[in-house]
Amino acid sequence: MASGDETRVAIVGGGVAGIACAQSLVANGFGKRVDIYDQGSRGPGGRTSSSRPVEVNGETMAFDHGAQFFTANDPKFKAVCEELKAKGYVARWDGVFGTLNAFDGVFIPKRRVETMGPPRQDFFKLLTADEVLVGVPTNQAICEGLRALAGDDVTAHWHTTVTGLDLDASGKTWSLSGVNKRRLDEGRAGSKEKRLSGRNAAVVVCDVMAAREGTPGTCAVRGLPERGDAANTWRAFAKVPERVGLFSCMLAFDASAPKPEFDAAVVTGSHTIGLLVRDSSKPGRVKRKDGLERWVAITTTKYAEETIASAPLTVDGEYNPQTAEYFAKIEPAIVAEARRVLGVACGDDDGEYPAPVHAKCQRWGAAYHSGAIGENYHGVPGTGGVCFFDMDAGFGMAGDFIQGPGVEAAWLSGEAAGRATVRKLKAKL
Repeated sequence: MASGDETRVAIVGGGVAGIACAQSLVANGFGKRVDIYDQGSRGPGGRTSSSRPVEVNGETMAFDHGAQFFTANDPKFKAVCEELKAKGYVARWDGVFGTLNAFDGVFIPKRRVETMGPPRQDFFKLLTADEVLVGVPTNQAICEGLRALAGDDVTAHWHTTVTGLDLDASGKTWSLSGVNKRRLDEGRAGSKEKRLSGRNAAVVVCDVMAAREGTPGTCAVRGLPERGDAANTWRAFAKVPERVGLFSCMLAFDASAPKPEFDAAVVTGSHTIGLLVRDSSKPGRVKRKDGLERWVAITTTKYAEETIASAPLTVDGEYNPQTAEYFAKIEPAIVAEARRVLGVACGDDDGEYPAPVHAKCQRWGAAYHSGAIGENYHGVPGTGGVCFFDMDAGFGMAGDFIQGPGVEAAWLSGEAAGRATVRKLKAKL
């Protein structure tokens, strides 16, 4: 019989893929030896997280500043979504969706778009999905709900950056090193790299930033043989197709501001804005006494590409943080175009729209990826190629960078990686 350490698993990344991987391990009886490590300081979420609460007019509010919604098509993922609905973590968003022309303000509702053939421009299936889903009361609840389904056996280490993964000389167990930043927050020592855990039978990396130099999540993998599935997989991971950056802009307008006829619109004809979402129209959102309307504007990929070129993610190989100084040169243009498009949508030919009472931008350097490495690598047999796992080394990778972007793709990849890990662990028993 194997000891507990011989069935211990470390998951790097606590977003949708990482938690789905943990769910799969729990479902097969290995949950008590699973550790999740994530850089986030406020729990699970990743790109489905919500913004930090801000106070305006004496009331706090938060925005979905990353993923705005998600869809479900795979039967297995649909079943999970139904469970999340039943437990109150997720709800169907029956909003008014469509396309908005940024020049003349013409809005075409989704029901008409569907009669016109495949849309020339869409955003994560907003215009084609049968059902659009969101987390409740914010999209942070998506991962919180998945984490709850995984149960209490899984141990989560938030605000912890894994900087090194080391396979021992026997090629059988992994140790992790990194920085526990939560200890810094609590005023204790923790700024230096140290060993986080040892004797892990398997490691699954679910954070695409781990292989990217100059990012907060850069992670070194040591001890892999030069040849073999694990080494080839990590090299493939390092060559993940170019990441696509986006900026989101969180806006709050006074209750007296004009109301567009839509809740979410794919914007055409704007170089800057690609999507407008009335965040406060989503189900389960807190209704404010002052009636402030919350909006989120998502930039176009072209605009983000140009902006990041002039205000890069890294400077001299070092991560370029999202400071107030960084956004001082970026935010005004995004806010101005969002106001103009909203004004046109409300019938003002000059694009006049009231100034927001709150505005803040967020940079997503890797909002999604321009391709999928699963198109060039077969991945794990029996998983549809949605994840990677080296059975000999106990080294896996999962995420929406493998077969395509989105919450569902991330979950399917993580769940498959969990099943592959289970096969590895059972072989040790």
